[in-house]
Amino acid sequence: MIWVVVIGFVSGIISGMGIGGGTILIPALIFLLQLNQHQAQGVNLIYFIPTAVVALITHAKNKNVLWKTTKSLAVLGLAGAAAGSLLAVSMDADLLRKIFGGFLFFMGLSEVFKKKTKKEGYESMNKDEFSKLKLKFIQADLNEKIAIYTQTPGLTTPQYKELLHHYPYDQISKLEAALQ
Repeated sequence: MIWVVVIGFVSGIISGMGIGGGTILIPALIFLLQLNQHQAQGVNLIYFIPTAVVALITHAKNKNVLWKTTKSLAVLGLAGAAAGSLLAVSMDADLLRKIFGGFLFFMGLSEVFKKKTKKEGYESMNKDEFSKLKLKFIQADLNEKIAIYTQTPGLTTPQYKELLHHYPYDQISKLEAALQ
C-alpha cells in the first residue's frame, strides 16, 4: 500500500507539471506492483483523467492554455488515441513494454542533447521586426495595443518597456487587467 501512495503522489506532481505522469506511473506499476504493460497503461489512462482536470484548471487560470491550438490537437488526438488503443490491445505485453521503454529512452536522449534557446519556445524578436511591430502598436487603437502587448511572442523586457512608452497611461488599468 505504501508504494501506491508514493507512486500516486510522485506521478501526480509530474502530471501537474504537464510533463507526463505516465512516464513515472507506468514503469512504477510494472516494477513495484508487478502489473503487466497492458494493466499499467489501463491504470494510467484512468489515473490521467482526474489529474489532467486539476492541472488543466490550474493552467487555464494562469492563462497557459492556447484554446485554438488545443481544439485542433484534441480532435486529432482522439483519432490517434482510438487507433493507438486498438493497436496496443492487439500487441503482446512484452513487445508493448519494449516499445514504451524505447520511446522513453529516445525522449530522454533528445532532452539531454537539446540545444537551449534564449527563451524556451521563442526566438527573440530582431530589431527590424520590432520596428515594424512598434509602428503598428503606435497606430493601433487601445484594444489592438492590448492584444499586441499581451500576445506577441519573443519580445524582450526592453522591447516591452519601449512599447509601454507608446501606451496611453490613463488607460493602464485596462492593460493590467488583460495581463492578469
